[in-house]
Amino acid sequence: MSILLITDTQLGMAKKNLNSEKWNPIISKWIANHEPSKKELMNLEKFQLIVDKFNPEFIVHAGDIVNEIDKEIDIKNYLNFSKNIGVKINHVPGNHDVGIDPNNLSMKGLEFYKNNFGDDFYNFNWKGFEIIFLNSSKFINYEYSILYDEQVNFIKETLKTFKSKKRIIVVMHHPPFIDKKDILNTGEKDLHGKDISYWAFENKINDEFFNLFKNHSLEYIFTGHLHINLETQFKNTKIIVTSALGVPLGNDPSGYRIIDYNGDNLTYKFYEI
Repeated sequence: MSILLITDTQLGMAKKNLNSEKWNPIISKWIANHEPSKKELMNLEKFQLIVDKFNPEFIVHAGDIVNEIDKEIDIKNYLNFSKNIGVKINHVPGNHDVGIDPNNLSMKGLEFYKNNFGDDFYNFNWKGFEIIFLNSSKFINYEYSILYDEQVNFIKETLKTFKSKKRIIVVMHHPPFIDKKDILNTGEKDLHGKDISYWAFENKINDEFFNLFKNHSLEYIFTGHLHINLETQFKNTKIIVTSALGVPLGNDPSGYRIIDYNGDNLTYKFYEI
């Protein structure tokens, strides 16, 4: 059985940014003649049909579930979707899920996430891989040292239980590393007018992150956050970024991935919704 991966449903984003000079052309085209929030919910309904068709083993949501954690209607709509979908969704938080200000992790935001979606880091085995689900905002906002250390210690203690060269998949919201040439290969001149440092880990944090896995085989990292499809690599690790199920911000459409492993090869094809 396969995994279905989605990211950046970000309910409320379209309505919030429809009148923005920067995002209006993209959002207006995406919603067509629909009310912004209705278009977002339509994509959830379409995804429900995909789930019914493929009957996946489980679903992964790589973060930014809602756009604003204090908008009750968006939270309610997503929770209804996740309750009725009939397949377990394994979530990780995006920056919009753990802070009133999406650029800053907060205790209130973290409490909101845990109350609604469960632990913000955890792991389990799948077809011989250990999938480690992480809260990437704790690496972005590493100045909150207690939260940063808590997650790093979880990774260390988890890896201690395995022999060397354990095959590992990480799921988190932010990509730890982005190679600029790979962005240019997507046809994007930049990432929505922002420097790479906004979208990925700082260099020293990226190095610390990958060093945690030096005795194991960190083969794949699946992320969202960019609202485009992108594949890049750091050393021997493939980093796969998936376009939003909600509003896409680049040349790629809204969609999802099907992840499968046949004993030899892991595939992760993207499909338009």
